[in-house]
Amino acid sequence: MGRFDLGVFVDAHHLLEVEPAQRKASDVLLRVQIAAEDRCMSFGMANRLVVADCSDARARAIAEDFGAAGFVIRHVPDGVALSRGQVLTAQIIEAVADREELRTIAVVAPEDVPLSVADALHRSGRALIACTAGATRASAALDELVTLSLDSTPLRSLIVEAVQSLRAAGRDEVRIPEMESTLRRLKPGFTAAAYGMTTKQALKIMSGSGFRFVAPDRAVLHTGNGVTGAGNGSNGSAATAVPSGAEPGLAKAMMNACSVLPEVAPDDEKAVVRALRSVLDLAEERHQLREVAMGPGLAIQTVCAGLGVVAAGYRSMGFKAVDLCHLAADGTAWTVFRNPDKPEDIRLQLSGGPAPGGP
Repeated sequence: MGRFDLGVFVDAHHLLEVEPAQRKASDVLLRVQIAAEDRCMSFGMANRLVVADCSDARARAIAEDFGAAGFVIRHVPDGVALSRGQVLTAQIIEAVADREELRTIAVVAPEDVPLSVADALHRSGRALIACTAGATRASAALDELVTLSLDSTPLRSLIVEAVQSLRAAGRDEVRIPEMESTLRRLKPGFTAAAYGMTTKQALKIMSGSGFRFVAPDRAVLHTGNGVTGAGNGSNGSAATAVPSGAEPGLAKAMMNACSVLPEVAPDDEKAVVRALRSVLDLAEERHQLREVAMGPGLAIQTVCAGLGVVAAGYRSMGFKAVDLCHLAADGTAWTVFRNPDKPEDIRLQLSGGPAPGGP
């Protein structure tokens, strides 16, 4: 247990595809070390490198998290001659050539990166661990596969599209295998296992009130708001009113953006937090909202105006908005700030901007 013979090479951008709770360096490294020790491959890290385009705030945050764990950070901008995958490949080959003590190499990156070095590593007597988002079966070229669950946020819009496709074909009831076929048609290679769940679990978690299961493998597709998106029905004034304290123009933009998201059950805290994370993802994509988020930050009331569209009635369940925001922001590029000079001024900010109340 005293020897250090494990090299770990990470593409920070690949972890942006992973469920936020599994992106932390400590969690990723623990899973890699467990895989190595279980197979008696290695017992300690001797070489650590993470690559990222550090102009990307989200990727930089991940790289800095690994940097705090002793990793060397290599800045590889998008658009340069050598891609991050090529830089990782070159660094791995160089490391095993220069350091005889490295007996195991772990690569946290898209599958093509570990596969590109598999032959060279095996010829030199090294073992190879791949830590990949969404991989559900190991290649024979890998000695061990560690699978990280894909971020389930994009799964919502895929399910929305699948349901709309089925309804357009005149269907109001569907069996789970038929839903799986529809999802694979829309996204070739789709498997719910890549998101760390079964298809039935995905439908239950992502659809809100859009499905009613009438048998273990059969569901009725509701024709109301449900999975078709909160903006397609009427949620009443509580969901459409701009909350007090919100910036009216930004709140309307937030609510309009969130109209494409499916509703969730307002009494399920985990579902509400996932919905709020989707709201933040949309804010990050919309230029008007992103610009404010990168500067002074979005008022918590503005963010919650979007959440009210997706989880109408969540306020009546006793959830504290600030607690929900802290949970949703955990593991992302978002931070929750409270202005010390004005405690009621709570804002959500994307990495890179000045703190609220600052210069």
